[in-house]
Amino acid sequence: MALIRKLQRKLQLQADPRTKAWWEGYLKHVIPFRGVPMAGVRASLHAWIREEDILAMLSNGKQKDLALGLFREEHAEDKLAGILFLQEVLLPNGVVSFRTDLPKFAKLFSGGSIYEWNICDWFCVKVLGPLVEREGMPCALALSRWSKAKNLWQRRASIVAFVNLAKRGDGNFPGFTDRVLQNCEGLLKDRQRFAQTGAGWVLRELSRAEPERVSAFIRSHLGIISQEGLRYAVAKLPAKARAEIVKLRR
Repeated sequence: MALIRKLQRKLQLQADPRTKAWWEGYLKHVIPFRGVPMAGVRASLHAWIREEDILAMLSNGKQKDLALGLFREEHAEDKLAGILFLQEVLLPNGVVSFRTDLPKFAKLFSGGSIYEWNICDWFCVKVLGPLVEREGMPCALALSRWSKAKNLWQRRASIVAFVNLAKRGDGNFPGFTDRVLQNCEGLLKDRQRFAQTGAGWVLRELSRAEPERVSAFIRSHLGIISQEGLRYAVAKLPAKARAEIVKLRR
């Protein structure tokens, strides 16, 4: 699409070979980078939206199609631009709804547009988490169904979407903690590393609000949580509870 090509030219003008090499090495060359920092991606995106008058020229549906089209591009920065478009423009403008858009988001995973942890996690914390925060339990329940998806990254997203909300526990909405613990239980039955660490990460954040419940949950799941997942999960527990769990694991 011509509009996307225009944004890509803006991004490429800011590309730095050293940044590109660092990020590709850090991600073990699983995804190509242009070498543009997040601030550069953001600046390029908003300049492009403004210069092309995208919000006035395209319908809401076409704007979403354009954002999702960026995920299908090859480079990480193009996908990050799609994430920022959703987070910083379309979500605040009320264009995104879980009822209509979660199925479209699911196709980003099943269609191969999100296939590694970096883009997966950015999408979770920038788009899915704010969507749950805005739309509450119905959205959380719909997203939780992703825990049974065939795609590993979609399964990870079913729990990492809650990571920035978890530190508030039921302060988000009634039943939040129960919902997250149920999701974690499902993910911990998955032996894949990134399923385990996703659950561990969210348990760590949830323990800020619910240390006793998280401690009890971990104790009852010591037989299925990986060592790496456990290390994440106990990191923010009180020292005594952490030491007791580590001792039990040994």
